[in-house]
Amino acid sequence: MAVYLCHEQPDLFEHETQIIDSRPGAARLARSALHPGALVFRRFEGALVTGAQINGDGTARMDFDLPDVDNNLLRAIEPEINDVIRQAMPVRAVYIPTNEAQATPGLLRSLSVTPPPTPDGRYRIVEIGDLDRQACGGTHLSNTGESRPIRLVKIENKGRRNRRIRIALG
Repeated sequence: MAVYLCHEQPDLFEHETQIIDSRPGAARLARSALHPGALVFRRFEGALVTGAQINGDGTARMDFDLPDVDNNLLRAIEPEINDVIRQAMPVRAVYIPTNEAQATPGLLRSLSVTPPPTPDGRYRIVEIGDLDRQACGGTHLSNTGESRPIRLVKIENKGRRNRRIRIALG
């Protein structure tokens, strides 16, 4: 059995909520599986996220600002993402002040929308081993090994600059 904390900062709310579940929901699995998409951020020199959608059926998409990138290069990251999943990297959340988050390159990776700061002015930063560290407000697994492998289902060009990567949990 696994315990998933919906919110790691109970002092902001009256009660800390725990969901006890031996099978994490597909949306949580997909969200955690998308974080290894940090490989896209690293490989393509800071490509920003322009959109994302996580579905309850274990499918998801991420859109990146990637003009002039060959889609075959994007397809090639599937084995690397699955390797990250197999490594069972720890996933944890920390809170840092807004000014520190804004001053740290790579923490706020969305081109137009970032998770809102907490009421006391801090950002929730999700860290996945040594691979990824970014602002994210969603629920996650406690390590990447709890996710099923992913398949890159489709890479689409969405306008001149955007590439859409669709994934499905294996």
